[in-house]
Amino acid sequence: MRLRLRGLYGVVYNHLVAGNETGSLVLRASVKAILVTLGLWASGLAAIFFLVLSQIGLTFALVVCGFLLLFPGINFLSWWMFRFVIDHDKVQVVRTLIFRSRATLEFNKIEGVDIQQGPFGRAFDYGRLTISGVGRKQLRTEAIDHPDDLARRIRDLIPRE
Repeated sequence: MRLRLRGLYGVVYNHLVAGNETGSLVLRASVKAILVTLGLWASGLAAIFFLVLSQIGLTFALVVCGFLLLFPGINFLSWWMFRFVIDHDKVQVVRTLIFRSRATLEFNKIEGVDIQQGPFGRAFDYGRLTISGVGRKQLRTEAIDHPDDLARRIRDLIPRE
């Protein structure tokens, strides 16, 4: 069975989706989410830099800002190494940074799909999905584009009894 998910307005998740030969759909994390995060970090970092520079000095300001750059760097790497794969019978969340982590949940074991969106996520239409399975198993995605539409599509693929 070949699976095609369409995003809002009939767009097949344009440059964020790559289908492969098995009919899987591979979604990457939202570019909008990482840009908003990096923009907020940059403005906060500039404020901290000038505050520390005026109080203590240039060397200490550079050290503090260098340390604070670790957090958006780690956020960017987790965004870059995230994949959300939808096959004809299962969903997978794949994360690779140093080690590869792959969590799988079959459609017939999915109990619910929840969406988490903050104020920026609602404004720019991105959010995280939490897919609950039988027992305590949960898959949590990074921020992805059009989470409402994707959650509805996943719910449509869950077999009804």
